Amino acid sequence: MKTEAPAQSALVLGTAQLGPHYGVANRAGRPADATVRALLTAAADLGVTHLDTARAYGDSEERIGALVGDLPLRFVTKVAPQGPDATPASVRASVTRSLAALRRPGPHTLLLHRAADAAVGWPVLQEYAATRAADRIGVSVQSPDELRSALALPDLGYVQLPCNVLDRRWLAPDLAALFAARPDLIVTVRSVYLQGLLTAGRTVVWPHLRAGARDALVDTLDRLAVELGRADRADLCVAYVRSLPWVTSIVVGAETEEQLRRNAWLAARPPLTPAEGAAVRATLPDVPAALLDPAQWP
Repeated sequence: MKTEAPAQSALVLGTAQLGPHYGVANRAGRPADATVRALLTAAADLGVTHLDTARAYGDSEERIGALVGDLPLRFVTKVAPQGPDATPASVRASVTRSLAALRRPGPHTLLLHRAADAAVGWPVLQEYAATRAADRIGVSVQSPDELRSALALPDLGYVQLPCNVLDRRWLAPDLAALFAARPDLIVTVRSVYLQGLLTAGRTVVWPHLRAGARDALVDTLDRLAVELGRADRADLCVAYVRSLPWVTSIVVGAETEEQLRRNAWLAARPPLTPAEGAAVRATLPDVPAALLDPAQWP
C-alpha cells in the first residue's frame, strides 16, 4: 500500500453502472435517479473523495452532474476513445462535453481512455493542466507495455490500470522500479473483482476457463481467505490489491448503497502483509491471459 497521501481516498466510486448495463455479475441493472443520489450521498458520508467516470459511459456524466448537487465529491473522467481521424479539436470537444455534463468548472482529473490516443491527446491534456482546468492528467492503460509508454509522458500524474489477485502481469521488476521512482503518481486500480467474476464465483460462466478449473480456483480463494483471516473472497481480493506498494486507490462501482458500504468497509480494512501477498501468489495457479482481459471475452 502506498505510504504517500495524495488526497484521494482508498476507495473511488466507479460510475460505469450509471450509464449502460455493466458487468457480468450485475443483477440490479441501471439504478434509478433516487438510488444514484443515495449512492452519491453515502459515498460522501463514507469519506469517498472521487467519482470515476468517462465520456464513453453512456450518460453517466450527465447523471452525475444532475444529481451530485453540492456534495464534496471530485471527478476523474476520461476522454472519449479517439478514432484514426482524431485531432486536437476532437479531444478538446470531448473534454468540453464532459465539463458541461458534470456541471462543475473543476479542476478535475482528466485521463485518456485509450493509451493509443496519447500522440494526439496528450498535448491537449497538458494544455488543461497548464491552465489549471485539470488538477492531474493521466492515462487509462490496459497492459504493462502501455503502462511503460505512459510513464514516459511528461507531466503524467495519474494512471488507471486493471489488476486483481489472479493478475501477475504488473509485478515485473522493471515496473516496480518505475513505480518506486514516481511516489507522486496516483495509481488507481480497476477490475479488482475481475468485473464481478471473483465475487460471483461458481454462479457465472468464466470466459476461457472450464467449469472444473473455475471451481477449483474458487475453492482455493476461499481457503486462502480463511487461512489469512479475511472475511470472505471479496475481502481477500481487495486486501491483496491494496497490499501492492504502488497502489493508491481502487475504483469499484456499486448498484446499491449496501454494496457501496461493503466496499468502503473492505477498502478500510488492513491490506495483506508482504508475506501474505507472497503466499497468495505462490498458492494460486496461473490463469489464461485471455481471462484477465475482458476485451477478449465472448
